[in-house]
Amino acid sequence: MPTAQLELETQLEPAQITQRAKDWSNTKDSPPSWRESRSQHSGEYRNLDISQDLNAEIERATRILELEDDWDGEGSSGYTEDTFNRAVEFLTEHSKGLWELCGSLLPVPRIGPGPDGSIDLHWKLPSHELLVNIPSDPNEVPTFYGDNYGALKNRGTLEPKKFNAEIVPWLMN
Repeated sequence: MPTAQLELETQLEPAQITQRAKDWSNTKDSPPSWRESRSQHSGEYRNLDISQDLNAEIERATRILELEDDWDGEGSSGYTEDTFNRAVEFLTEHSKGLWELCGSLLPVPRIGPGPDGSIDLHWKLPSHELLVNIPSDPNEVPTFYGDNYGALKNRGTLEPKKFNAEIVPWLMN
């Protein structure tokens, strides 16, 4: 079982997912140097053909790249452009796949820092939530955890570079 899968199962309970999303969404606006710092990154995330709201969230989340090792005072790893770009590729693939399969726009997740240099994609909808973790190691597969706030909870791994139809129900409003 991949390390990221173990971390998701042992460290993230539903309350922790919600708290992590709240903590990240309550962060202050980017520092004045954010746009200058962002322009130094050559990532592919600037010219995507996806929804305007999703593009705005991706742009907001680029400040993750400014977080260096030990950014939280607890030894957490910083975040690489490679990991960020893989998270954006995952979102782009699922945005296009959801549109082609269902004619629906991908709900906009919160993109936030995950453990060990990974990136979390968190959808919190009125009836359910989904957390996808993109690991920092490109050889590890993304993991997910879905919860409908009732009887159904699901977790597993995902193909990193293809549309994963099994999570479509978790992406629907």
